[in-house]
Amino acid sequence: MNQFDEKKLLVERIIPYVANPPADIVQQLLKKSVIELETLLGDAVTNKARAEANEQASQYAAEMRRDSQLEGAWTHSLLQIWLNGKRLVDSQANRNMMESLLQPHEEPSAAIYKTIALAHPTKFSWETPRPLQTDAEREAEFTETCRKFSVSVCSANRELHKDGVGIEHWAGASEVERQRFQAKAAQARQKFLISNATPDELKAEARYQFQTEHAANVKADAERREKFVAEAQRGLYPPLPIVNGRGETMDAAYFRKISTVDYQLFRALVKRHGSAQITARLRGEN
Repeated sequence: MNQFDEKKLLVERIIPYVANPPADIVQQLLKKSVIELETLLGDAVTNKARAEANEQASQYAAEMRRDSQLEGAWTHSLLQIWLNGKRLVDSQANRNMMESLLQPHEEPSAAIYKTIALAHPTKFSWETPRPLQTDAEREAEFTETCRKFSVSVCSANRELHKDGVGIEHWAGASEVERQRFQAKAAQARQKFLISNATPDELKAEARYQFQTEHAANVKADAERREKFVAEAQRGLYPPLPIVNGRGETMDAAYFRKISTVDYQLFRALVKRHGSAQITARLRGEN
């Protein structure tokens, strides 16, 4: 393959990564050298992989935060919602109804759940409270609460639980406790999947595992690519200075700025010092 054909192939691979490409994008790219095009393609692939991994991680974190809010609001509301001597039943049907009546602008909380329940009492199931808990039952409830919310199984938290103090005031779990909680949760989940899960639940678990592993693989692949480029360029380019000749600090903000307002300078610096050093500086790593 001659050099021109090689450049055409590289350009074809680069264009899908360019947002809103100008009409003469092909001509612009063909003016670059093969090395410059390879660098652009490598950066584009890396940036896209990183963006996808970050988006998936952010989406998962948002879902986890929302689930935590819903769980906390429901747990606290069960202690507060009473009607004619009866309390709200801790059932999935009641919880689903509560969450369906929550308005989009409302953040889940025990206070809002109480308002909803008392405004629509016939939509929920109610029960006469059980006799006082035994010590063993209270301890089991405390341990389960600690596991659910990753707080410490310590004497101070045990007293707060006994006094009905909100979980937000409890001490967080230690790393050892968190690992123990995770191990027990994993064992329980595995036992459920083996013994009680429906076909649909097994399919959902498989999809979740695939998505989790795919996100981790994409992130790992991006890191390997960056490491490979950094190793390949090591020693081939002069060190990237901290301050330029005009006394400007060449930090991440500087490179983000010139990549927008003075791309020729940005490209010249990449060519002189290598893409690996520029990427590291943008990340604040050097």
